[in-house]
Amino acid sequence: MILHDKNGFVFPDFQLSSLPTGAVKQLVNKLGARIANGDYAVGENMPMEPELVAEHGVSRTVVREAIKVLSGKGLVRTARRYGTHVCDVDEWNLLDPDVISWHEPASPMAQRIFADATQFRLLIEPRAARLAASNADRTQCELLKMSAEAIALEKTLSDDRMAADFAFHATILDASGSMMLRQFRGFLNAISKFSYSTGSIVVPHSRSDTLAYAEVAEAIMEKQQSRAEQLMFQVLNAEVNTASTAKPAVAAYA
Repeated sequence: MILHDKNGFVFPDFQLSSLPTGAVKQLVNKLGARIANGDYAVGENMPMEPELVAEHGVSRTVVREAIKVLSGKGLVRTARRYGTHVCDVDEWNLLDPDVISWHEPASPMAQRIFADATQFRLLIEPRAARLAASNADRTQCELLKMSAEAIALEKTLSDDRMAADFAFHATILDASGSMMLRQFRGFLNAISKFSYSTGSIVVPHSRSDTLAYAEVAEAIMEKQQSRAEQLMFQVLNAEVNTASTAKPAVAAYA
């Protein structure tokens, strides 16, 4: 995963996705988006297999494989007699990057996904920062410092700021030394793109807010575990407050 090149930070083109390739992937994305955005309503049945074959111009095998993928993500359940049933949202795997990405920024679920995801991050990332203060190597410390500086320089929402923001948080997960925490990079990737596309993220207005990232980086570099954890909590808590008042917006980024 490349976070920094000669031109600055780059947003990695990856997700920890379980999607197949080819026609199956295309159909999964189409059907997943329709479910996520309410075209196929919770509690109702999707079109039958012959209808999906005719509508999308694919084989029965492609339809069956696509339904299997959606079932594995908790979106649907199939039964021979009753067809394919759209499951309740509580059964969806909302930690799955694909499921997150299928929601349109202006959908009714957009604000709730961002708010709940930010609350979830508040439980995870401060502890990761504490671990990073013990385990970060020289390269990771340098990435944290550079990404914090890049965030401070960006005065508007942009691809550069989004990339620097992701680099900062992803590096902390990497530097924690925990294999489990590293697995949240895909989730973070999806939430980062989602939050920017909804307009839920805002650039900090005050200098103190901007410097908070640099303070986290400094605490990790100086191996101050408690301070790193506390500062990271403050950074994420500010995002929680933003998320609680943010309203879904027309996508600014694809």
